[in-house]
Order: sequence, then structure tokens, then C-alpha cells
Amino acid sequence: MSVHSYGKVASDDLGFLDRVTNRRFCVSAKLANERNCVSRFTGALAVALYRFRSQTASRVPDKLRERVVTIDHDVRIAARPPFEELVAVEQDVASDIQAFGYNPDEKSGMDIPVPYASPWCIMRQDLYLDEQPAPFLIVHWKHTLESITLMDVIPGDHTRLYAD
Repeated sequence: MSVHSYGKVASDDLGFLDRVTNRRFCVSAKLANERNCVSRFTGALAVALYRFRSQTASRVPDKLRERVVTIDHDVRIAARPPFEELVAVEQDVASDIQAFGYNPDEKSGMDIPVPYASPWCIMRQDLYLDEQPAPFLIVHWKHTLESITLMDVIPGDHTRLYAD
């Protein structure tokens, strides 16, 4: 697992290019890969990259399943309901985009005055391989408008650390 944090970003379109498949995909307001990209995004962005290696005769997983719940959040924002998403593992790699922000044109967005501290939330992300019932990793993230920080990574019961 590696994480690349982009810090605070502003973009007219949260569209990305998958370097493995050379396909374009979007981050939508509904947290799913759709054709309608989030527009006029202001906030923080990070990408977690998962590389899989098989040390036995077993195969590399086909998909990474994530379940995300809000553990705690700033009182100025509404809690998000838990959500689940599938991420394809292609050429032994899966990537997960973490985005936290708002559209400054929307009145319901997080338009926080400058002198105040940024809104925040703490997220728990359980990661599963294919149809496994137990997570192989539990990841805690802190999201603010300025940054997305990896707070903790807890390996599952049958997860081993592998370093290059």
C-alpha cells in the first residue's frame, strides 16, 4: 500500500485516467464511478495504491471491496451514511481515490469562512479481497479541506507485512 496526497486542490472536473486500462473515469457526487464527474471541486485529494503479490499458488484477487463508515465528524457537516464499493484489481494493482470537499457554487456545500478551522471527518475503511468475509486491512483516514491523512493501518488476522 502506498498513499500519494495531493493536498488542497481545485478542479472543474474530477475525472481521471486509468494508466493500466487507459480509460477515463470520474468521481461522482454519489461516491461511485459514473459518467457525471463532480464539477467545481474544492478540497483535498489523495490516492491509495494497493499492489498485490501472491506468495503461494493462490491467485491475485479480482477485486477489492471497501466498506467506509464515518467514525466522527465536524458539527458543521452532515455524517455520510456507510457505503460500499468494488474496485477492480488490474495487473495486480487497485487504486482508491479519497476526496473531501465541496462545490463553491452550491449553497448546500461546505462554504466555510476563512478565519475558521477547516471542517473534518474521521473515516474507517474496511478492505476485503474478493468475497472474503473478514477485512485484510482496516484503514483510518482524517479528511479536511486542506489534506487527507492516513492515520492508522491495522492488518487483518491473516495479513502479513511484505516490504520490498
